[in-house]
Amino acid sequence: MSEFLTVRLSSRIDEPVHWMVWSKGQQEVIATGMLSDLSQLSDIQDYAKQRITIVMLSAQDVVLSEVEIPAGSTRQFDAMLPYLVEEDIAQDVDDLHFTVISKRAGRAHICAVDRSYLTQILSQFSDCHIEVKKVLPDVLCLPSNEVVAAVAFGDQYLIRKDAFNGISIDQQWLAHLVASGWLESPSVDAGSDDETNNGYDITYYSAHTETEHLPQGSVRWTASPIELPMALLSQGAIEDAANLLTGPFKSKTSFLKYWNVWQKSLVAGFAFLVVLLVQQVVLVNQYENQARAYRAESERIFRAIFPDKQRIPTTSYLKRQMESELSRLGGGDQSTETLLAWLAKLPDTLGQVSGMDVQNLKYDGKRKEVRVSVTSRDFQSFEAARVKLETQYVVEQGPLNRNGDLVMGNFLLKLK
Repeated sequence: MSEFLTVRLSSRIDEPVHWMVWSKGQQEVIATGMLSDLSQLSDIQDYAKQRITIVMLSAQDVVLSEVEIPAGSTRQFDAMLPYLVEEDIAQDVDDLHFTVISKRAGRAHICAVDRSYLTQILSQFSDCHIEVKKVLPDVLCLPSNEVVAAVAFGDQYLIRKDAFNGISIDQQWLAHLVASGWLESPSVDAGSDDETNNGYDITYYSAHTETEHLPQGSVRWTASPIELPMALLSQGAIEDAANLLTGPFKSKTSFLKYWNVWQKSLVAGFAFLVVLLVQQVVLVNQYENQARAYRAESERIFRAIFPDKQRIPTTSYLKRQMESELSRLGGGDQSTETLLAWLAKLPDTLGQVSGMDVQNLKYDGKRKEVRVSVTSRDFQSFEAARVKLETQYVVEQGPLNRNGDLVMGNFLLKLK
């Protein structure tokens, strides 16, 4: 995604909620505004759709610190961290959520935030169906370079000292902070007599290029023009790797997000699969029942043909016996001119004539003909039978005789 919704929060009740939609691809503001508090979060719910949401916390609501990693405690460091800084933090460390932002050269840069405060914030976003992907201090969203970065935000100044440290301070305390030397870069040669090396540089991002109103002294302010402080912070929030959503706050997989989008389709697909499965089960049962019926009928015919062979151990045994009998009846000829080949066509011919019964059937293998004697109740049936038989055979019809209620006759059949 190339568009992001960024939201800056503060625990101060008089501090508004600033928000902005920033396009990384176009490098421009899509929309921006302010909310009186988080109770109006639903007003920007639509802006969060199809965009990544990033929350910036006021530096006054977090603790940024640097601690030494005890030797041999790399694996247990996260568990030890609260107790390494408890003497430097006024709040009970058990109430804080800690995040390690960076580890290098035996030292770790960490950030701590009140656990209940962070939980409450994420819950309010979740209630508005806004998924927060990243949370970080606002001061870490300022540009990080070799000099200190500062920006005026309302009646506060956000100042980033280096890659992992920063502070948010009210306007009336800025001069005291500058005079304290806390912002001075460690690279400055404090022992140099060269006046040009005294003091330190601060890049001041503002829509106004004047720096006369800022504390001077040993500080060198360099103005860098920007249109909107929120745009500067939004760009930094997107690029900075810091994220306080760690441990229990770590973003879960986006399954629920995609579930909400695909829920109806997936449910419909699942229902279709269930119906299809049920249909297949029914068909399989039908086929199995049909197969059992065919086997039962095959065994019945087998026992009728071989009354002395009642035991049928396997299907292959039944098949071999039937093929052997077929070969015997056909005189060893397995071509379509065997007796069974003739008989196979009778159901589609004589069998289709109502009221006609076969009385006798004589097969002459040498002459390759079959004589069929039949009876019926009327003469018309014989004409219908002849028409049916002619579709499969060369037919010669014999004389018809009536005997009481029955008409008797015969057909001499030869294969076409």
